[in-house]
Amino acid sequence: MTLVATAGGAFAAPAASVPPPPIPSTQDPSAGPDFVGSPATAQPLPPKPVMRPQVSGVHGDSGNTKTYDGPAPLGAGTQVKSMSGGGGPVLLFPLPDGRMTAAPLDMSDAMYSAITAVDPTTMAVKASWSAPEGQQLNGYMYQKADGEILATTKQGRVYVLQRTDTSRKTTITLEREIDLASMGVLGEGESLHSAAFDTGGGIWFVTGAITGVNEQTATTTTVGRITEDGQVRTLHLKDQVVENGFAVKDTTAYVVTGPAGDADHANAKGHFYAFGPGTRQSPRTLWDETYDAGSGGKLGGLTRGSGTTPTVLGSQYVAIADNADGRSGIRVYRQQAVRDGGSQLVCSVPLGTGSVSSADNGMIGYVADGVASIVAQDTYGQPAFFPGADINGSWNDDTGMTGGMQRVDVTPGGRCVTKWTNPVKMRSVPVLSTSTGLVYGSAQDPGLAAGGTYVWYAEAIDFGTGKTVWKQRVGAGGSYNDVGMILSLGPDGTLYDSVRDGVVAVKDRREP
Repeated sequence: MTLVATAGGAFAAPAASVPPPPIPSTQDPSAGPDFVGSPATAQPLPPKPVMRPQVSGVHGDSGNTKTYDGPAPLGAGTQVKSMSGGGGPVLLFPLPDGRMTAAPLDMSDAMYSAITAVDPTTMAVKASWSAPEGQQLNGYMYQKADGEILATTKQGRVYVLQRTDTSRKTTITLEREIDLASMGVLGEGESLHSAAFDTGGGIWFVTGAITGVNEQTATTTTVGRITEDGQVRTLHLKDQVVENGFAVKDTTAYVVTGPAGDADHANAKGHFYAFGPGTRQSPRTLWDETYDAGSGGKLGGLTRGSGTTPTVLGSQYVAIADNADGRSGIRVYRQQAVRDGGSQLVCSVPLGTGSVSSADNGMIGYVADGVASIVAQDTYGQPAFFPGADINGSWNDDTGMTGGMQRVDVTPGGRCVTKWTNPVKMRSVPVLSTSTGLVYGSAQDPGLAAGGTYVWYAEAIDFGTGKTVWKQRVGAGGSYNDVGMILSLGPDGTLYDSVRDGVVAVKDRREP
C-alpha cells in the first residue's frame, strides 16, 4: 500500500497504472525455506455465534472474538504479496461484502491521522478522510455493514463517518462530531482511548492509553455513553486506568482497568466491569469484579494490569487474563449479573507452562456445541514495540520470549480445561477461521533469529489439536517485523498481517 502524505496529513492513492511497491527486504531475501509442512485439509467448524452489534473492528467484531466464518488459506501453492504502507503498518477492517477500510499508523508517535478506503487486492487508496489538525486518531475503530465508521481521537473527539461506494467513486465523509473535551466530560489529564457502537443506538467510550506505547499520566478513567439523541452519561473511576480495548454485546459494555495512583502497589487489584446504559446521569454498573494485578508490569509488558481486551464468549461468558505475580491466569466470567452479589467468576486456569507468564494480546473466543473455547498467548519477554534507529536491531528478536499458545475450554459444567499448548513464540494477535479450522498468526524462524537473521512466517495451527500444520515465509528483516498488531481475514480468503513497513497478504493459488 503506497500512502503518500500531503501537507495537510491526508493520504492519496498512487496513479492507477503504478502497482503498489512491495516491502523491501532489509536482510537476505533467500534465507529460510519458503514453505514448511503440508497443505491442510479443511476441518470446518460450526459458524460462530452472531455478535451484536454487527460491526467490523480491530479485534474482528464487537465482542473481540477474532473469529471469521469466511475462507482462509490452507497452504495450497500459497501466494505472498507485500505492499508498502509508507513506512508504517496499516490496520485493516475487512467487511463481508469485500470492501476494505484501513488506517495507516505513524511509527513516530504510535498514532493514526487518516482513515482510508482501499482496494482489497492492490491496497491502492480509493478515498481517505484525515483528522483535523492537532487530532490524533486512536486505533480502536469500528465499521458497520452500511459503511458507517466510528473513530476517536486522543484529544477527546468522537467522529461518525460515512463510507459510500458507487460504481463511479468512493467517498468518506464526516456525518457527526462530538467534542467530549470541550464539553468538560474528560477528567484531568485523561485522553480519550476508544469508542464503540451498541445495539440501542448509543456509543460507549472510555479514556485511557496503552501505557507501554503512549504516555499515561492520568490516574482516573471516565466511562461514558452517548445516547442516540446526543446526551452524554458518564461515571469516573478513581485510581484505575483503561489500558486496552473494551467489548460491547448488545447494549452492555465490558471494561477492564488496571491499578493506578494510590491503588498501584504490591499485590494490587484491577477491576473488570459490566456496564449498562443507565437511565439518568450515569451508566449503570451491572457488576464489578476484582482480579489479581500483581506487583507491577512484567518483562516486555505493555500494561500495568491485564494486558487483554475482554473477549465475549457467546451468550454466557466473557474472558480476560490477569497480571498475577509469576504466572498470569486466564479468567472466565458470567455475562449476566449473579443474584445476591455472588462472584461472577466461573473458572480460571494458569497461562503458559513456565514459572512466569503474561498476556498482552486479546484472546480468540469461539463457542460451539455448548463448549466455549479460548486461545491465548504467553507474551512474557517480548521485545520493544517500536524500533530504534537500527531497523534490524534486537527489537526484531523474539527468541527471548517465553512464548506459547494455549487453548482453554469451558466445559458445560463450568470448568476451565487446557486442551492443548503449542510452544510458538508469537507477539502478533492471531485469528481463527471456522471454514478451515485453523488459527493464523505470525512468527519468526527461531534458529535464524538467534543468529541475527530475522525471517518471518505466516503460521497455521490446527484449532482441534494445537499442532502447527504449515508455515509460509513472507519476508526477511526489520521491514517485515511483526509489531504485535492484529491479523485479519478478507472475504476472498486472504490473510492480512500488518508489519513494520506495510501489509503482507497470503492467499492460496489452488485447491489443496
